[in-house]
Amino acid sequence: MDREQHITPPNPKDEVLRKIGRNLLIFQQIEGLLKMILGNSKVQGYARTLALHQEQRIDRMQKDMMGQLIQRYFDEILSSSDEEPQGPGDLREPWLSSSFKITIDAAVAENQLEAFEMMREERNRLVHHFLPYWQPDSPENLIQASDYLDKQREKILPIWEHLKVVAETMQQARQELAGYVASNEFGQQLELLWLQQSPLIQLFCDIAMQIGRSDGWACLAHAGKLVHMQLADDAAQMNATYGHHSFKKMLIASNLFEIWDKALPDGGSRTFYRIRKS
Repeated sequence: MDREQHITPPNPKDEVLRKIGRNLLIFQQIEGLLKMILGNSKVQGYARTLALHQEQRIDRMQKDMMGQLIQRYFDEILSSSDEEPQGPGDLREPWLSSSFKITIDAAVAENQLEAFEMMREERNRLVHHFLPYWQPDSPENLIQASDYLDKQREKILPIWEHLKVVAETMQQARQELAGYVASNEFGQQLELLWLQQSPLIQLFCDIAMQIGRSDGWACLAHAGKLVHMQLADDAAQMNATYGHHSFKKMLIASNLFEIWDKALPDGGSRTFYRIRKS
């Protein structure tokens, strides 16, 4: 014959203490998720120092208080601003920028902000103002404290779940980005963009627009002399910096120009270039 099993009800004092710890853990997990999301949501800098910049950003986030984290989350993650990150005015090496944002309706964002502020207030109540609820010699007050902690948990759980979804989405996006960055395609595109944004190529564009003929063609030899006058150091380091030992090869590699070798009566040729039509 099976013995009847008796389950001892939890001690009211221990149950309240357990729920305090449970809620505090949820608040800590919310804070940790905010720091993780913000620390990894925005990275920019020169390619060779990008990892260092991210580490520094993550370290800075560890010092922010909950209110600062919430405000930063809505300014950087849920903001509807389309402001583009500004890089250095004088680029001398590849500079990269990446950011993670969520596009939502302004009214929804405002509701989310109110929910996060409510969560912050509940955290402060538990950490700083819970003592009046703690009356272990009063069974009635223990019941009230237990109910209060259960209701508090229900209030903050949606915030926790929201941040977990955001963190998982961001992690997936980062993995996809990391795969693309490691690909040959990205390396080729980075080299092309680096060349297209170089001071030399930009100057060739300006010269073509200023001295080009009505049909857009400009003499490469003439343009080259102007480039040597204005960017002598860049021109001297062209091969070492960009891997091209002539202006013609550099213009072709940039994929921004059309090249025309015009035959001359003496059997030679003269090279012209113009900006490629988009």
